[in-house]
Amino acid sequence: MDEEYVKAAELISKYIQGNISAVEYNELMDMVKKYPTLRSWIANQDFPLEEVSKRLTDYQTIDVEKEWGDVLEKYHHNTNRKIWGKAWWAVAASIIIICGVAGSFFLKKQEENRLTENVGKTMDVVPGRTVATLTLSDGTITVLEEQEDRTVVDGKMILPISGSTLDYRAAENPTVYQHKLQVPLGGTYHIQLADGTKVWLNADSELEFPSAFTGDERKVTVRGEAYFEIAKDATKPFKVLVGETEVEALGTAFNINTHLYKEKIKTILTEGTIKVSTPEDSKIIEPGYATISGRGNVEVGKADLEEALAWKEGYFYFDSKRLKEVLDDIARWYNIKLDIQVPLANKRYVGGIKKSESIEAVCAVLSDLTPYNITVKGKKIRVR
Repeated sequence: MDEEYVKAAELISKYIQGNISAVEYNELMDMVKKYPTLRSWIANQDFPLEEVSKRLTDYQTIDVEKEWGDVLEKYHHNTNRKIWGKAWWAVAASIIIICGVAGSFFLKKQEENRLTENVGKTMDVVPGRTVATLTLSDGTITVLEEQEDRTVVDGKMILPISGSTLDYRAAENPTVYQHKLQVPLGGTYHIQLADGTKVWLNADSELEFPSAFTGDERKVTVRGEAYFEIAKDATKPFKVLVGETEVEALGTAFNINTHLYKEKIKTILTEGTIKVSTPEDSKIIEPGYATISGRGNVEVGKADLEEALAWKEGYFYFDSKRLKEVLDDIARWYNIKLDIQVPLANKRYVGGIKKSESIEAVCAVLSDLTPYNITVKGKKIRVR
């Protein structure tokens, strides 16, 4: 039995018992992407520990070596794969969950092998969806998905979750805790902070923020790409920290994107006024302008407002973007890798594609728009 299976089972056990670390959780999410059968084990946050214990006990009664041997004999009889000996049972009882998932893992691996052999066959690559994880002050991680109604508790604070938006204005017994919202590859999420500020997070992004604002300023930290609609409060400026860049606003709407080359940060202002600062430079900009900051300086130029709004409204939009930038955006949304085997010209392109389109349709559009043959094979976009 592959050590990867044992590791997955160990992470599942920690998850359903509520003692998984942030690093372990990210590792588990990577395994869920690879083995979708795991999702049924982690979907129910309120899974009773008594039931977990019962399932573990039930699994301990299974002759795992015999069951696994039967699977190997049936699906792998032409290989010399070895079965672990009795020493395998020395693993902790908490990871015997593996009995319930090992067969599915094996079948999944066989399917992946067949797809590898048949390179013309496309794996199921779907557009992103509403999904995120919320890390509470004590390190507890909660999965947030679309169309769910439940509550999250952090100390005395009770936070209701309704639909696909996390709204801190609805919190009972609001207390100041530091929280982190993380959106994975292939995801997006919308949150309303305690002051009424609305934030949309794009794929592969995160937001660190207080559960309630106190003092004479409101401050959050962002990585990735986020669109802000700031709640107006002239007495408390709103500040967004992105690396060494600080964006300050009183009441405004803007987009911040750190998914750029050379560690640059792009801020596009759509409404109001903001001040963009680094340790060495500072600029105040008006609507319709954008800044590129990083490595000390802040550059100001005319902005394409559609670029700031399109992703939030469900579009890939590229106006004077290089092909590599477009492909990076698409790869993040579909959670797919790039396989570029030719040098890409420095030409810039203009266009737009619905984010709800299939990956095949997106590749077809890009193939028509560019001089390259762009296809999807397995979990990769191939550029020839």
